[in-house]
Amino acid sequence: MPVGVVLATVAAYVLIGILLLSLNLTSRWRWWVKGGAIVLTTIFFAASYLSISSLLGWPTRDIMPARLSLVATRIVEPDAFTGAEGSIFLWVEELDSQNVPSGRPRAYELAYTEQAAEQTAGAQSQLNAGEQVQVEFREQEEEQGGQSEEDEERPEGGEPGRGDNSGGDFEPMNFELIFNDMPAVPLPEKGPL
Repeated sequence: MPVGVVLATVAAYVLIGILLLSLNLTSRWRWWVKGGAIVLTTIFFAASYLSISSLLGWPTRDIMPARLSLVATRIVEPDAFTGAEGSIFLWVEELDSQNVPSGRPRAYELAYTEQAAEQTAGAQSQLNAGEQVQVEFREQEEEQGGQSEEDEERPEGGEPGRGDNSGGDFEPMNFELIFNDMPAVPLPEKGPL
């Protein structure tokens, strides 16, 4: 985000804070009106702070749509020396019911696993060869036989494949990526000539 945008955003917050302060010091409004203005302003600050992060262009850790067209990938392997966790970045477009990309491309970040990294590398090779690749994102079903010790240690929530609470609204390590050739777009039926 450019420095000018950051400074303009901070200036807007300061201006709103000054206006709220002057409202509370000089007005003869009842205390509940002043308190309501403070609460609404606080909610506005929190909501705008959370929404600004989605405007930055960083990859999201939200739940991916079920069917996507793959645009590009990047695999960052875990670094044992620094202790940095690996990530898999996918740049995708959502597919509509006719297998046509709809909307704008969006970047997603997933936790690194060897299996997902190998599949993603294969899909990138297909893209490099000029082929179109479809991605299917599926949440895996819970096993009926109970949880393993590893599953019990993982916190609830978190991004796909990560054991923290930094992302979507579903169980970590509970997703599957499937890469396929892009299916053909169904053409409308031709009428009689």
